[in-house]
Amino acid sequence: MKSILNFLARHITWLIVGSAALLLFRAGLPEYKTMLLLVSVECLAIALSGIAAFVYTKIDFTVEMSGTNLGLLFLGVHFCIGMAVLGVYLAQFGM
Repeated sequence: MKSILNFLARHITWLIVGSAALLLFRAGLPEYKTMLLLVSVECLAIALSGIAAFVYTKIDFTVEMSGTNLGLLFLGVHFCIGMAVLGVYLAQFGM
């Protein structure tokens, strides 16, 4: 039970923010849609960072301090998400 509450406490923030951004995606102005898309993609990147930390490491980061490994995972996932967003943007709006 404690591990379930720990999991929910760590992931509830990006779940709520990402869900709210997707629900508010009906906004009319293109600027709002762009901001909501950025928030949604960032929540996806945070979720993928958590999945990568779970899958690729055996270190329990709540007990053992290993900021370098976690930072590199976070950086790598955000770099990949950024390149994917840039590629989609260039494919849609590039000349």
